[in-house]
Amino acid sequence: MSLTSDREPSKAPPDRGITSGAVDDCYISSMLRVVLGLLKGAVIGGALGFGALKLGVGGGAAGWLTYALIGGLVGMICGKPPWRQDTFWTSAIKGLVGVGVGIGLFWLGRKLLGGIHVSLPASLGAPPDRSIAELPILLGPLVGAIWGGIVEIDDGGSAGAAADKNKPNATA
Repeated sequence: MSLTSDREPSKAPPDRGITSGAVDDCYISSMLRVVLGLLKGAVIGGALGFGALKLGVGGGAAGWLTYALIGGLVGMICGKPPWRQDTFWTSAIKGLVGVGVGIGLFWLGRKLLGGIHVSLPASLGAPPDRSIAELPILLGPLVGAIWGGIVEIDDGGSAGAAADKNKPNATA
């Protein structure tokens, strides 16, 4: 019996000081996706909210339709955009679910923010006597950002890279 082994000695990772122990940048890429989803959703919601404000939409059926449209577009665009999906149906389902989420977040916003009035939107041309829930320029970006962040977390990853990791290597 010899004192030496045929195995290679294990290589310790280089000293990086105090770290979280994460070897790769998985946390940074996840947080970057969340921020990107929040920004994309807020921009889409803000643009549609501004358009709805200029059209005079505040509440009623037009308000519900506005937030359904915001949720649907954010669902289709955030995450993987439609032109990068494997099938069209993935984006269509995200959009249909987004319609329901947009309506639900509008309902929640009306219940929670219905009595809060701010004077800031008066500079944008909105009537000063409306609550936050009746101002799509304020609630639209909020609804879009919430839904965009969720969609980006769920669908923003690279499924192709994950599928390639699971395939066995064919070495001959």
